[in-house]
Amino acid sequence: MDLHDEVKRIMGRVRAGRLPDSATIVDTAFRELGYGYPPPQAAMVRREFDQRLHEAFRQTLLVLERFEEAAYVTRLPDELIAQSPEAFEKAGRIAHLAANPSIGMRDAFRSLFADLYPTLRRVFLSISQSRKTRGGRDFELQFGRLLDYAAVPYQKVARQTRTDFMLPSDAVFSRNPNIALVLSAKRTLRERWREVAEELFNLRSPNVYLITADERVSGGHVDQICGQYRIRLVVWDDVKQSSFADTPLVIGYTQLANEVIPMFEQHWV
Repeated sequence: MDLHDEVKRIMGRVRAGRLPDSATIVDTAFRELGYGYPPPQAAMVRREFDQRLHEAFRQTLLVLERFEEAAYVTRLPDELIAQSPEAFEKAGRIAHLAANPSIGMRDAFRSLFADLYPTLRRVFLSISQSRKTRGGRDFELQFGRLLDYAAVPYQKVARQTRTDFMLPSDAVFSRNPNIALVLSAKRTLRERWREVAEELFNLRSPNVYLITADERVSGGHVDQICGQYRIRLVVWDDVKQSSFADTPLVIGYTQLANEVIPMFEQHWV
């Protein structure tokens, strides 16, 4: 077994039963924020949509970090010791034979770090990749939960395209796409956004919105997403106000919840 596969197995054992799924992480974050217990009034959620989504986004990351720390700090050392016992034995000899205990500990650490570096590098790459994968799913769940609290009807759709939310339903979209909203969630715009945009563009829907939690939205993103693909981009209110105040195809979450969605809702009754 090569090192890549070995680290994959190690991380699987470390995470098993210790890192909850995204739904549990998001539910914990909402509970800690006091959202939904009991459910807030829909009108209030709509007024505070940007603030509540932002808080849920940050709290979910904090909750995930707590679970990660509990899993990795308690389990990874044992896995690394079992995987590379000779490296720890070598470090122990260095520390034991040193005339100065302090210097011996430093030399032992250098030796251990050098021997474990290839494994550690893959371990932290695995942690980073796991966060990216979970982050997108977590953001979808946060947004969907707030739509529920705001009494906005939607359907999660299993389409070939990257449609995450169909408002109010896929049936309405199929019957009359002019009165339906197509929303796709992308936590950041750094990775694969162009592939998502192309798939959404191929829907030929007049009302496609790409929602993101990215705070580093560039003019290039807007030119291509909004200009080339004619997709509206939904960003945090402060990003809209500070960088795209005069760009109509970029809107904030407050505008989405209080202007855009109500404009279409009148056609759903």
